[in-house]
Amino acid sequence: MKRAPELRDLSEDHHHGLVLARKAKIAASDNKGLSVPEMWAEVAAVFKSDLKRHFEIEESFIGIPLKAAHELHLVQRLLDEHKALRRFFIPGHRQTADDLRHFGELLEQHIRFEERVLFQVAQDKLTNDELAAVAKACRDR
Repeated sequence: MKRAPELRDLSEDHHHGLVLARKAKIAASDNKGLSVPEMWAEVAAVFKSDLKRHFEIEESFIGIPLKAAHELHLVQRLLDEHKALRRFFIPGHRQTADDLRHFGELLEQHIRFEERVLFQVAQDKLTNDELAAVAKACRDR
């Protein structure tokens, strides 16, 4: 599907997120690549450097306008999934292979939802100014 230019930076982030999700699932299931602790360290670093701000942009610049457009179910799913993914980074959260696999699966499912559903609705419902604000937030991060 054709992506609005203003959402392309977020879609590019999603590509990197899918790679991370795949690596996490592989590390959780075999010992040929990164160890589970090494992969958790990489995941935590990506969360801190990229995912945290990515989630904030989506929530503020896509979620709020979509809520105003009465897309409450989509916005709630966005927020719930971000919350579920953030839980993995609460200090003291377990960092087992099963948790790593679960993180990878959740991240992949979440990205697929955003790309296939949320962003399509955003392209249809957000104004040109709202889309421009998404692009500006991505440039300014």
